[in-house]
Amino acid sequence: MSDHLDAKATGPLVREVPDVASLLLQTDLFLLAGGFEDRAFAALSRGQLRAEAHCVIVRFINEVPNNRAVFLRYLAEARKHLDDSHIHIVGLKGSDIEAFNVDLSAALAALPRDIRSVTIDVSGMPAHLICSVLRIVREHRSREKQVILYTSAREYTPTRAEYDQIGGGPQDDIELVPRSLALEMSDNLIPDAFKGYRSQAAKACLVIFAGYEVHRAAGVIDAINPSLLLLLYGRPGDPTLAWRLELSTRLHKKFERGRKTAVEVVSTLSVAESLATLERYYNFLIDEYDLVIAPISSKMETVAAYLFWERYGETQLIFPIPIGYDPANCPQGASTTYQLVLDPRRTLFKAESGSLLTDVE
Repeated sequence: MSDHLDAKATGPLVREVPDVASLLLQTDLFLLAGGFEDRAFAALSRGQLRAEAHCVIVRFINEVPNNRAVFLRYLAEARKHLDDSHIHIVGLKGSDIEAFNVDLSAALAALPRDIRSVTIDVSGMPAHLICSVLRIVREHRSREKQVILYTSAREYTPTRAEYDQIGGGPQDDIELVPRSLALEMSDNLIPDAFKGYRSQAAKACLVIFAGYEVHRAAGVIDAINPSLLLLLYGRPGDPTLAWRLELSTRLHKKFERGRKTAVEVVSTLSVAESLATLERYYNFLIDEYDLVIAPISSKMETVAAYLFWERYGETQLIFPIPIGYDPANCPQGASTTYQLVLDPRRTLFKAESGSLLTDVE
């Protein structure tokens, strides 16, 4: 088993899962989203659920071609393990996250009270869904730990070949936006739960976990018009993908000019490293700035953004939403599955130095 260590952390936090089936056999409730990506289906297809366990599948309700067929694939796989009475479908229509929150909360409240251990697979979830699911589950099961699963893809878009075709050097801007799963920018979503507290006098510091969908970064920068911009570029956990850090940097370099900007590099996989960086800037800036966080990069960086909000509720989380998604541009294949264990929410503030994260023994 390979551990991913954070130089700022005291021990291994994100760990590879060598046997997904054994892990899922220990859970009472498995929650996942029926996404197009191969990796979103990986844990369910590789895993094994006990007959008495329950499964919640988030069904995306949209106009994307083949969307119904994709959902039915998840349903058929869940039925290999569970009776229909133990399979619960919660729909997310477009970006109507508020209605989804009500429905998911009702579904969790209706479950037997002996359903305690919850495993959440974020592999097929967009950022706003990850944060909303974590918030609701951790409110309903505040005395329990939760296991987060994340499966990496075998090939991401844009591919290395596509990046090489762009040309130029590491310091050059990229004018041609590469293809991505998300289409052009639609709107900025700020769910009610994540509005935080924006003071009238304070200036805004916008933190962007910068990925490869630069049009969404531009949309959130225009909306917030921050006095200070903090760009957190992601360092891939797989060393063979190091070129993607250069790609992200070149895509966003134009935003580093024209306003007060700070730049940091954090691991796309290490939640602890992202949390430590956010904490450092929070302590330095909070007296003068309101903090707004836009997670537009990796799934695990989104988990970090949520956990930071959970500790500092005055922080605002904002999600630039595209007009839709093109499944033809989604990452291909499923590679390694990782796990992260979150301590119970109710213990979060018991010790200021306490960790949000623990290992699976």
